Amino acid sequence: MPKRAIVFILLNLLVGLMTPAYAQAPFKLRVASVNSPPSMHTLYMRVAKEEGIYKRNGLDVDDIISLTSGPLMTQALASGHVDVGDTDAEGVLNAVASGFGLAVVAAPSQHLSYVVMVQPDIKTLKDLAGQPFAISRPGAQSQYLLFPLLDEAGVSRNAVTWVPIGGPSQRRLALVNNRVKGALLHLDYALTAKRDSNVVQLDRVARDNPDYPHQMLVMRKELIEKNPEVVTAVTRSIIEACRFMVANRERTIDIYMKTSGETDRNLVGAGYDALLSIHGFGVNGGMTRKGLEVVSKLAVENGAKSIPIESWSDFRFQEDALKQIGRVAE
Repeated sequence: MPKRAIVFILLNLLVGLMTPAYAQAPFKLRVASVNSPPSMHTLYMRVAKEEGIYKRNGLDVDDIISLTSGPLMTQALASGHVDVGDTDAEGVLNAVASGFGLAVVAAPSQHLSYVVMVQPDIKTLKDLAGQPFAISRPGAQSQYLLFPLLDEAGVSRNAVTWVPIGGPSQRRLALVNNRVKGALLHLDYALTAKRDSNVVQLDRVARDNPDYPHQMLVMRKELIEKNPEVVTAVTRSIIEACRFMVANRERTIDIYMKTSGETDRNLVGAGYDALLSIHGFGVNGGMTRKGLEVVSKLAVENGAKSIPIESWSDFRFQEDALKQIGRVAE
């Protein structure tokens, strides 16, 4: 065999040894997303699938598993039924405090988009006293994010009748069907509720909690420890999906309508525009220490165990992904 051919073969073997395994054979990953049907604010998980972003980053994702609420997501992650998901930071904090191996690595829904939606006879927050208000479960984000607004209005937290309903879609239906007087809803769910009934917007929770992240990208710590390069690839994929959504309005609307079943394009467009106006998508990852400090403070004030931020978060992968793809203007 000619010497040059031998050298060429050896070089190819060396390159093969140096190439990460997940780049040669896509890493099989089970991905779930909270909210069924999906909210526009959490569409990035599906955009990454639809636009081939997972695949481009060496990940094999068959489908996005839809879960109806944050508690179900943390249970699915903790039990090992899924590897990656998006859910509220408070749920992850409580899961880790209970001994489960989870960690947040980014905040693709970087700002709260919850709107306080009510029946038209509720004119002020004081009118909620003695009235049924839909929440996912006692102590959940859908309940305690309303507390600062109630405190500000001088309404006792116990004065409201809290009704456990389930995820945001279930809360929206309960409100539209007049089973409750109010509920916290995503911006796009709120617009749908207004279209389908006489409910009105009373307030926005973001004005009291501007740094609180809406949804976090969550990984199993087992995956972090065994395959850190995969975690970076997932984080990069979701950041790239957020950037795609910001840059591609019509295609994003198409994907939302396909996955949600919504047929009113004008309504979906209004939801998209509202989310962009609050810089809702983490085009640079979205996770900040200040935001996690706000989460910890509110969670502890409402009965959660105080644990170090480092025990339930890991900033390495957001930082690594941004080193690879750079930062963009927000």
